[in-house]
Amino acid sequence: MAEQKGANKMSKHSLNIAVKYGESLREFRDQSEAEDYYISYKDDLLNRLKAISTQASAFFPDYTIESLKKLENWYFNLYEKQSFDKAGSTQEDFESMMSVYWGEVIIKNNEDAEWVVEEYPFSQKKYELLVHKGFCSVSVVDKYHDLYHKQGNKRRNLLFREYNRYFAR
Repeated sequence: MAEQKGANKMSKHSLNIAVKYGESLREFRDQSEAEDYYISYKDDLLNRLKAISTQASAFFPDYTIESLKKLENWYFNLYEKQSFDKAGSTQEDFESMMSVYWGEVIIKNNEDAEWVVEEYPFSQKKYELLVHKGFCSVSVVDKYHDLYHKQGNKRRNLLFREYNRYFAR
């Protein structure tokens, strides 16, 4: 049987998207510097989410899968009222906190999941923070940026659904 010509090649359009995404990533001298930065970044965002959630009764970060629904509900309440500042955050920072919290929920609910910092394959010295389990790795930095605008989220439970799609046992 003849192999399809170009079956294993990335399309030019997809490659352009991958390269453009790589340009948006943070640059580091080496793997160690990237790991130090991203571990601190993750821990800082999780601590900030915990701090602002203690002042709000809408959410408690207990790292359960169900808590993803509560976090997203809180996000949409803040978005609709444009009251992120009253919660002690900006919308962009809150979305970053949600992204990292989503990753931490995966880690805490899957023994074989782990945080990984990897060099992005289409850009030298550019690194990503990923959640890795088995053959699945998902970048979490700003994963939920502009969540209010994501298509297919009428039920407003995208975090929960994506957890189940990629990482449910």
